[in-house]
Amino acid sequence: MLRLLYFNTMSFTNNKLLNLLKFIVLVASVVVIYFQFKSRVFSFSDVDLLLEKLVTIKAILFLALTILLMFLNWSLESYKWKYLLNKVEDISFYQAVKGVLSGLAIGFITPNRVGEFAGKIAYLKNEKRANGALMSFVGSSAQLLVTIQAGLIAIAASKYASPVDFFVTPITLVLLVVASLVWFKSNLFLKWISRFDWLKKWNKHTDQLAAVSEKKMIVVYFISLVRYMVFPLQYFVLFKMLDTTIDFSECLSMTATSYFLLAIVPTYAIAEIGARGSLNLLAFSELNAPFAVLSVTLLIWMINLIIPALFGAFMIAKFKFQKND
Repeated sequence: MLRLLYFNTMSFTNNKLLNLLKFIVLVASVVVIYFQFKSRVFSFSDVDLLLEKLVTIKAILFLALTILLMFLNWSLESYKWKYLLNKVEDISFYQAVKGVLSGLAIGFITPNRVGEFAGKIAYLKNEKRANGALMSFVGSSAQLLVTIQAGLIAIAASKYASPVDFFVTPITLVLLVVASLVWFKSNLFLKWISRFDWLKKWNKHTDQLAAVSEKKMIVVYFISLVRYMVFPLQYFVLFKMLDTTIDFSECLSMTATSYFLLAIVPTYAIAEIGARGSLNLLAFSELNAPFAVLSVTLLIWMINLIIPALFGAFMIAKFKFQKND
């Protein structure tokens, strides 16, 4: 009788803690979005002018295409998450979508959205979550690798009018090769660092990461690369919607530079729209079209992050812990 009462009390306490956590994440997400909208990077006059430009048939069609690309973006990320888990736990594509969007919502209240893995693994069985967290790291690191590669290539291909030209390309190419080798040959790298005494307590996790097959690493990288190409496509579509003179190769290079800078500059979500606006003004400076750059930044941020994050927050509000078999 006492044992039953104990378990009922624990269950009640856990449910209260879970509901409190869901409430905190939901409120924090809404607060973050509110403060981002108050960012000083975008003035109300800019927003009013942008709204005027969005009421044409052309603009509506271009926005619809951008939104379709957003669905492709998060579908690819969800498929990648499902694929990564095929040796950990068999989940449906819908479960993968819920995990990815919930992670996006939680990521809003952590620096550089590092908390995304928590939303992903929450839908897994308790004993599978540790391995799920490791697979989340593999997926995130693959996307980061693509971002770094594209950014370094864009920097190396740029023409600088200064004496540093001689040094920039060799340095960036060396960094490119090193970053690629560390990721694709991570099993050898992990075995090497596991020899250090102060890292031996992590051997269990490094062994699990090192056990990920080379085929899986290649497939995950390819999915990440295809997903990455969605971003310059979205930028290109929106710049054309605003009648900006830019070709796709220029857009690809500038977007790669922008995403690279954003990846290496630590930010909290509460300041991210400001950081995106400032970095995009720098990356797209050759366009000499600050209104178009800030408008596209705002639209991309809303379409790619805010709308999916709101869906994720709704899913968190309905979340219940996965029971073990």
